[in-house]
Amino acid sequence: MTLKNPVYDIVIIGAGVVGCAIAREISIRYPNRKIVVLERLGNVGLETSRFNSGVLHSGFHQNPKFLKSRLAREGSRIAVDYMADKGLPILRRGMLIALSGHSIAGALAEIPSLANMAKRGFNKDLKVRFLTSFGVRKLEPNLKSWGGIFIPEVAVIDPAHLVRALFDDALENGVSFRFNSGVTGIEVLDDTYLVRTGAGYVPCKVIINAAGLYADEISEMAGVSGYTLYPWRGEYYEIIGAKRELIKRLVYPVNPSHYPGKGIHFSPRVDGRLFVGPNARLVPSKNYYTEDKTDVSVFVEQIKRFCPNIRSCDLKWAYSGIRPTLSSAPGELDFIIKVDRLSPKLINLIGIDSPGLSASMAIAKYVCGLL
Repeated sequence: MTLKNPVYDIVIIGAGVVGCAIAREISIRYPNRKIVVLERLGNVGLETSRFNSGVLHSGFHQNPKFLKSRLAREGSRIAVDYMADKGLPILRRGMLIALSGHSIAGALAEIPSLANMAKRGFNKDLKVRFLTSFGVRKLEPNLKSWGGIFIPEVAVIDPAHLVRALFDDALENGVSFRFNSGVTGIEVLDDTYLVRTGAGYVPCKVIINAAGLYADEISEMAGVSGYTLYPWRGEYYEIIGAKRELIKRLVYPVNPSHYPGKGIHFSPRVDGRLFVGPNARLVPSKNYYTEDKTDVSVFVEQIKRFCPNIRSCDLKWAYSGIRPTLSSAPGELDFIIKVDRLSPKLINLIGIDSPGLSASMAIAKYVCGLL
């Protein structure tokens, strides 16, 4: 078959934070490569990258043996420096993991899990401080808790700022972006892929599949089957009125290691707003963002353990995000980032759920290593 369109060295599928970070990193490391990013929507970072808390995690909550744990810590450090260099806002107030203030019996039951979490932090050489109830009140005077641990190096950013900065850098370095170009099929030729979109086809020598929620479907199109992603939705409520001033830091509950997610927590943002969430629900489809909203009482029940005077009238439903997760059951699995075909090369990124935002710039470096 004779290809009339110019052949790209690399096609990146997906213009979320991970796809944009990869595009930027490759354009820096390999400035002569011809790179195009294909995105099914009309702009960058409009799905999972946008609908999250903006926390740059330290990998603290993840299994220390997992790749995602290492990449989260490395990526968070890179992202903090990157945001600072760009003059973009960063909230540097740390993360507090607090024992329940509801009852002393409840707090005592949580201590083994808290100790296990602290051990993880020490094993990662994180600065972890144990706090008494007095120490908690010094940091957060309005928080009711019997104690906890504090990790000062955790920061919060606006995800949209990060994605846009990565996109701008990649664009300046010569990367092409094609929006409204969802992939409809992939044909494998001798040493080339023919990637079909609604706007035409794109020949390339390498595919990097960073399609997030749809990465399993893209891999199947490219002839590599066996991956299934399940959409887990996390919802956020915003604290409104005067009570938005009650909490200034990230405050997480103590959860056992098998718990799905990090638990409903206090989530301050760089613009001064305060949210609570997310929960974790398996939903019927990958675009099930607003249907069947979780009742506010579920969130109030969780946060009243720490702030008893918060009522349902102080919360309004804000948004939800959907994670591309490799299991339909509660639990945690590692990222899959691997070469699934050598010639022509296919690099798959599957199951890039939390902490994908934190890990994104380290994932980009890792993918460059696979090139």
